Amino acid sequence: MPNTPSSANAATVERVARLGQPVPLASLSWTALRTISATRLIAVCARAGRDPLVELTRRLGDVTTARVFVHFANLVGAYWPEDVQVMRPCCCVLSPDEMTLALMADCAATGRREEFSAVLDGFVRTDRHEELYDRTTVMVAHLQ
Repeated sequence: MPNTPSSANAATVERVARLGQPVPLASLSWTALRTISATRLIAVCARAGRDPLVELTRRLGDVTTARVFVHFANLVGAYWPEDVQVMRPCCCVLSPDEMTLALMADCAATGRREEFSAVLDGFVRTDRHEELYDRTTVMVAHLQ
């Protein structure tokens, strides 16, 4: 009898395949675009050995928003199963990690809690979803 994946496994395979497809920055919502831009800026600052708070404050408009974003990024970094992979600032497509962050931002911005968890299922431990959702909700509220 051939092995057939369960519906949960099939959904996971489909989600992974979707993450492998290039997604253009131009297709993102304003909140998701700001999330990705700030994430890329943190990566650039890390590579240059600079404090991202200064650059984020300049780009996001105020120090409180910058601090909230750094707090969000630190939690994501702690809970991600490996280093978050980001594209160069000039790149017009998203990495799979960036796509996940964009989806998280959109779900949190529109109060879609169950969909937020679905984005992370099988990727980030379930017991971490609530804290990530709460932190993402605060972050997107400051970005808007």
